[in-house]
Amino acid sequence: MKSGFVLALVLVAAGFFVSVAAAEKRADDPGSSLDIAMLRLNYERSLIEASLAPIKAQIMTLTGLEKQFVDARDYDAAITARDERKRLQNELAQLDKELLLLQQRSLERQIASLPDRIKLPLEAATLTYVRREGGAIIGWSKPGASATWKLPALPPGGYEVMLKYRCSAAEGGTLLIKEARFTLTTNIETTLKGPEERNAGTIKISDGSGTLTLTAQTLITNNLMQLLAVELVPASR
Repeated sequence: MKSGFVLALVLVAAGFFVSVAAAEKRADDPGSSLDIAMLRLNYERSLIEASLAPIKAQIMTLTGLEKQFVDARDYDAAITARDERKRLQNELAQLDKELLLLQQRSLERQIASLPDRIKLPLEAATLTYVRREGGAIIGWSKPGASATWKLPALPPGGYEVMLKYRCSAAEGGTLLIKEARFTLTTNIETTLKGPEERNAGTIKISDGSGTLTLTAQTLITNNLMQLLAVELVPASR
């Protein structure tokens, strides 16, 4: 069952592994720009993705032929079909690993291209039970008060949430930070020296084009804080 088509697939698949490794080596050259590296990775990924359907079709065909040969008691042909099917299945598993590796490298390149800090402008927030005033978001006077931002197409991953705020001795409580799937809870504590920037913790962003919402969860008295700035810092930096 060593058809020319199958042989061609094998040669193409083998070429993928060589070209993937070569592309990665080139992408790591000092003179290689991020844009070119991303183009190379995307090109290699598209080649692998285009090869998957033909290989799967060959496996299905070989599975059917193997059964036909067994039914006809042509066991030598059945063994040949089986061996070819297993070889292609192994090839498919290797391509799957290569595809996952390329996706991870692409994600790493995207993260590397991010600025050190991603600012979420206060004026871009959608507000619920709070308001903008004097360069701050104020009025966090009840649980459920919130501010929501549309994320700027961030690559998935961990991000430290940096908050700059004022919080008097009579204010404070807990703040819930939520994206599409994951949440983070942080304490809002008194800032004794005026406005302070504090790291609220690291949240995993699963949908970089989704939203990030800050919600007052509990209050010590009748106000949580006066929020002055929100920034995200890629956790891998």
